[in-house]
Amino acid sequence: MNLNKKVFIGFLLFIIIPLFVLGSAVYTVSQQLIEKKYGDLTEVTLQAISRNIYYMFKEANYFSDFWMVKDGIQGIYRTMDEVKPNDDAPSSYDLNTFDTLLRGSILTYSPIQSVVIYNNVGKSFSAGRTSGSALPWKALNNSTAFEQIKVLNGSPLWIGPSEHKEFGSGRGEFYQARMVKDFWTMDNLGYMLLKFKFNELDQIFKSFNTNEENDKRYLLVNKSGLILYDNKQHLEGANVLQLLPGKLDLGQYNHSFQANFQNEKSLVSLYHLQINQMGVQDWSVVSITSWKSVAGEIETIMKLVAGITFVCLFFALVYNLVFVRRIIQLILRMLSSMKKVERGDLTTRMEESGKDETTALARGFNSLVVRVEDLLDEVKRQQDRKNKAELMLLQAQIKPHFLFNTLESINVLAIQNQGKKVSQMVYRLGNLLRIGMESREEITLKQELEHLKSYLEIQEFRFEDQFQYEIDAPPELLDFYILKLTLQPLVENAIQHGFEPIAYKGLITIKIVDEDERIALYVSDNGIGISAEKLAKFHYKTELETPFHEIMDANEERRGLGVSNVADRIRIQYGEIYGMFICSQEGYGTTMKIVIPKIKGEGL
Repeated sequence: MNLNKKVFIGFLLFIIIPLFVLGSAVYTVSQQLIEKKYGDLTEVTLQAISRNIYYMFKEANYFSDFWMVKDGIQGIYRTMDEVKPNDDAPSSYDLNTFDTLLRGSILTYSPIQSVVIYNNVGKSFSAGRTSGSALPWKALNNSTAFEQIKVLNGSPLWIGPSEHKEFGSGRGEFYQARMVKDFWTMDNLGYMLLKFKFNELDQIFKSFNTNEENDKRYLLVNKSGLILYDNKQHLEGANVLQLLPGKLDLGQYNHSFQANFQNEKSLVSLYHLQINQMGVQDWSVVSITSWKSVAGEIETIMKLVAGITFVCLFFALVYNLVFVRRIIQLILRMLSSMKKVERGDLTTRMEESGKDETTALARGFNSLVVRVEDLLDEVKRQQDRKNKAELMLLQAQIKPHFLFNTLESINVLAIQNQGKKVSQMVYRLGNLLRIGMESREEITLKQELEHLKSYLEIQEFRFEDQFQYEIDAPPELLDFYILKLTLQPLVENAIQHGFEPIAYKGLITIKIVDEDERIALYVSDNGIGISAEKLAKFHYKTELETPFHEIMDANEERRGLGVSNVADRIRIQYGEIYGMFICSQEGYGTTMKIVIPKIKGEGL
């Protein structure tokens, strides 16, 4: 992973993400605190509302209980069977009397809108403030609430709007249904159904509302979620569980929570009325308050702080991308340029733009590369001069060495009084010296092989019938250049050190091989070979800085001078990937391989 990515990831891990997590945690905690504090406050409000509703129903029950045991109402139940609409001789009670009695008693309580009295055989009588049909006995008897009425055995049962369809669904219309008992005998006289219009509910919820009425809603719901009352009058008859799917659980204890209500974030509070003793069956109050109203200015301030934080993070990111990234990119470009210089590309330069320290750094890098390039050129020139001087020294060494060996051979022939052979050898020596005295260090392979043949002919005079030679050189390679006097010292070494002790005729093979971009020259003999101990000394190619003759013993230096000079000359002239390799086994002969580059023209 490069530095740019590391800095950016570090910026994210240690700045962006911690700030984001911290902001999110603060926002979440503040939301929870607001929810908790306001939820507690709402619960207190709902407790007060519950008490007011309790007293409202208590008062209604008290009034109903009071008149239910009065003689007038009790008398109506006892004489209902005797009253006939067209009876000429009615009993002490008639329909008008019933109506007058009910209006002067039960209907004196303003919330009661109508009253219906049923006896046990289904006969009924009703009275009300307005005209309207009373609930028939059959409808009451078949109602799902009738069984509850009988189970309560005289206690009231309150029925909210739309809670039982047969009772009606007018806004704010509540019904009280109960069984009526004989005051003296406690026998069942019949049933009573009172319809209430509780305008007081609006006053109760309004008194606990704020001036921002549009932000707060109170719902009176039953245990199945049916909305019996809505202070905003829009949701009566709907089901609150469908409006808050999966959020509201009416079976839970009083609690508050956040939820989306009609596409608006709101705080929802649930409070159970706990007035079942009044005949109210598991009703609850649900308070719904807009979160904007709950959080108020705190929410606005937090949003402002969050906005400022995000703006700061944005500018921090811009700063990282524009300034920090620029410096990192400069470092990466410099690293890339250093790698190029490391690989040997000294033409590498960094762009100099701007007037700050980064420009000075780029300028300093460029100056350093120029200085290194100059120093390397100087070192290269000095090394070239050193190599040329060493090459001339090696060349100067090999000429007298070769001349010494040749004169030694002529001296032997002279001692043997072989004047003709001496003359021929002197002639061929002249040819050899003519080639050796040329100023050029490189000659063609063709010239090198002619020089080698002259040398071999000279040696044949001295070692007559002791060896023979073979030369295999493809014509297409004869025009390539080679350092002069490369093959002759190797052949000389084979004759003098490989054939002297043997009792059989020696064979020297010179073979030239094309190896793509290189030329390989093999000099092989079937002489005595080289011992493993000495061959190990020749295994020097992994230490190219060590001259060949330095690894030899002092008493062998003169004998190996020609071979060592050839190896060192090739290494100096062509480089370390070229040179000489020796392969030998004692008693079987030796093969020397020389590898040189393919060069045509006037040398290197």
